Amino acid sequence: MTLPDPATSPPAPAPASNSAPKAARLPALASPTYRIFLAGTFISNIGTWMQVTSLGWLVLRLTGSAGLLGLASFVGSAPAIFLTLYAGALADSVDQRRLLLATQVGLAIFAGLLAVLVQADAILFVEVLLLAALAGVANALAGPAFQAIIPALVGREALGNAIALNSAQFNLARIVGPAIAGVLIGIAGEAPSFWLNAVSFSAVIVALVAIRMPTESMVEQSRAGLWANLGEGFGYVRGRKPLLALLALAMAPAVFILPYLTLLPIFANELRIGAAGLGLLTASIGVGALAGALAVAFRRRAGANGRTLAIGLSMMALSVTVFALSRIEILTCLALAALGASQVAYYTSTNTLIQLLSPGRLRGRIMSIYVLTSIGISPIGSLLAGGVAEVIGAPLTLAAGGVLTIAALLVVGWWYPDLWRLRVEGVETESGALRPKG
Repeated sequence: MTLPDPATSPPAPAPASNSAPKAARLPALASPTYRIFLAGTFISNIGTWMQVTSLGWLVLRLTGSAGLLGLASFVGSAPAIFLTLYAGALADSVDQRRLLLATQVGLAIFAGLLAVLVQADAILFVEVLLLAALAGVANALAGPAFQAIIPALVGREALGNAIALNSAQFNLARIVGPAIAGVLIGIAGEAPSFWLNAVSFSAVIVALVAIRMPTESMVEQSRAGLWANLGEGFGYVRGRKPLLALLALAMAPAVFILPYLTLLPIFANELRIGAAGLGLLTASIGVGALAGALAVAFRRRAGANGRTLAIGLSMMALSVTVFALSRIEILTCLALAALGASQVAYYTSTNTLIQLLSPGRLRGRIMSIYVLTSIGISPIGSLLAGGVAEVIGAPLTLAAGGVLTIAALLVVGWWYPDLWRLRVEGVETESGALRPKG
């Protein structure tokens, strides 16, 4: 599924909905294609979160080491460091729907293999690393295409709303998936979560087969070559200070805050709440994130401004610090809920701004740079956090990450003072990107 080139014409607006009030408040749902995509990814994400929760518990059971827990997370996410930029160029030059179908089939197979090995009690830590790496390759190839496909499913005016709704389904899955996984681990171990995840990919596969992209969203494959294509994307970003500021800032939470997800099993152990408690902690993030996503989705412009971005990132830093230092279960859950809500505010605003500031013909490549800076380098953060946590403990590691994130926000804000007032106007430039204002 490739995107239309707004240099010649903007994406077609979403079809009118039979329900005017719903279309007015949630305009992205006016597109039947987007509704199918949203439902399929929601079911698949429930399975994914079940696997994430169970895999962390499995690694801790096999190794008992915070460092190896960080290593497993690093290996699973490291392919994004090397493949994301290539995947962005690929997303701009091939049928994105077919690319996503191939990666989702691969992920279903890897989850099935993991389920077989765990069920047979034949799983070794090295096998966990291998399957995590293979899944990481598939996710890295799919990431930019998943990001770039959304503008082709809805109109520009509904883009922020679509991103917020996508965040809502992702975080609702983060509530449901870990809760189910926590119960299943207590009853039958980790294997059922892996089985159900393998099956859940059928939902997004069926959705991708069912949706039909508008003909204007298909473009001819580029003949310029990989490096020339990547160079064009980097060249566009280099000449635009707002994009540079957004991409640079995205690295701070990736390295300093997101490792909290890797270290969650450590906190569940320290609080003595077990596998079910780990599910509760993960679900707390989802509860807050779902509330935040719905609040953003019902806003008219869905958080596409620098003020929301800055407040969201500041609250992320504060929340992760409170979570890290808390020794009271209810306070820990509340801090994680606040962290989930603030993540949605920050990432929805950043994602929407970058998409709107990017011309359609370069969107896959620019989004691949964003995926690399916001998610792709998080394996480095997980690896560092795991190693540092072995020395000074997980609480101090995450608390220091919160402080460093605030420092990064201040530095980027000093370099680009208009960050706090950044928003986009509704008038397109000649390249098809919207004009920044701040």
